[in-house]
Amino acid sequence: MNLSSGIRTAAAAFVPSSPPPSPPPPHTLLALAASMPWARLLLPVLLLYIVLCRTLRHRREKALREKLGFPDRASLARMTTVEAQQIIHFMSSWEMPLFQFLALQFGLFKTYGIESISRLLLATGNLTDPERSPKRFEDTAVLIGEFLVSPPTTERAMRGIARMNFLHSKYVAAGTITNADLLYTLSVFITEPPRFARLYDWRPLNAMERCAYGVFWKSIGDAMGIEYKGYLEHAPAWRDGLEFAEDIEAWAKSYEIQAMKPSTVCAKPARALIPMITYWVPWFAKGFVTEVVVALLDDRAREAFMLPVPGITAIATTYTLLVLRRFVVQHLTLPRFFEFKRQQEPDPQTGRATQRIQYGNYPFYMKPTFWNRWGPGAWVVRALGGKLPGDDPDVYMPEGYLVTDLGPKNRVGLGAEEMEVDVKKIKASRWGGCPF
Repeated sequence: MNLSSGIRTAAAAFVPSSPPPSPPPPHTLLALAASMPWARLLLPVLLLYIVLCRTLRHRREKALREKLGFPDRASLARMTTVEAQQIIHFMSSWEMPLFQFLALQFGLFKTYGIESISRLLLATGNLTDPERSPKRFEDTAVLIGEFLVSPPTTERAMRGIARMNFLHSKYVAAGTITNADLLYTLSVFITEPPRFARLYDWRPLNAMERCAYGVFWKSIGDAMGIEYKGYLEHAPAWRDGLEFAEDIEAWAKSYEIQAMKPSTVCAKPARALIPMITYWVPWFAKGFVTEVVVALLDDRAREAFMLPVPGITAIATTYTLLVLRRFVVQHLTLPRFFEFKRQQEPDPQTGRATQRIQYGNYPFYMKPTFWNRWGPGAWVVRALGGKLPGDDPDVYMPEGYLVTDLGPKNRVGLGAEEMEVDVKKIKASRWGGCPF
């Protein structure tokens, strides 16, 4: 054997007898997957699930429109307050409860950008005082819930409105609350829920739903004695709730240019409210979540509160999560099977109502049930040092509330006679019918 043949023989010992198998081409992988029974079923099942979600997601919306009989714009002119409340209750309890609640919460927050409103909050201390602010926050939400969730013609709804009027009456009489303040506050309840739905939720509101907000809150404004003439351009010749909503939105935007400006007065209640919103956020994330909260405010309100522009990371994170949530809810999530309900019906014997879920961070008006005190959520609250239903009963009133309990501590139990007079006045008006 010569040298060259020996080298060839030695090299052959290190070379595989056959090349390693190459990966199968893509079409072979698809064929292999298709040969598996579960893979053949997965895609059709996924497509059917998406179609089911889409169909059921829009079924209730269409069913409510057909039930109430509002097929077109012309039909909206006859919408009553009772029908409008049914639509809003549907939105807040079934269709999109999270962002309808956040819309009202951020809407109230936005009103603090008006200096005259913030000045009153500072004077009373109901929002900035650490002892009074938790009850003030909870009572505001509970009181609105009294007439937002209850049918308008019920005694509960009318007494809720009468209570709100009584709490405002002292300041209205003194000129501390102006008609413009009340009108602007009314405007955010009309404009913010559609805006939040359009920007952040899984679908925008349709014309019937937007009209409902105009009809319902126009009736509330009437019961509060708010003046429109001299403020809104088309007052009082609106044909329906949509036209009223458009009119009050145009006025509110012009009023913001005039009255919502950077102010150290507005900055104080804003800085008091944000910690309430971020109460349960761990300390190391509070700064970032505060930026997320600010990102949901429009620029004019943020500037009035003298808050810094949120960082690009917070803005990008906020809107990426909102887009992902919209996709998941719209295409991959079935609609609610149970009503989302915060407030319970009053006890027929005591007349006191309780809450199932608190609005704020403290367990006001919540019964200390086994689940509330020993369920998984309760252990988390206990570990974080929060209060549970049954703690400090003199403060959080686990027995529930009467409507006369709602409001600042110095007005608890007062105003019963004034409220009865107001209820009779509301009943004697066109309450419950079409406000146009």
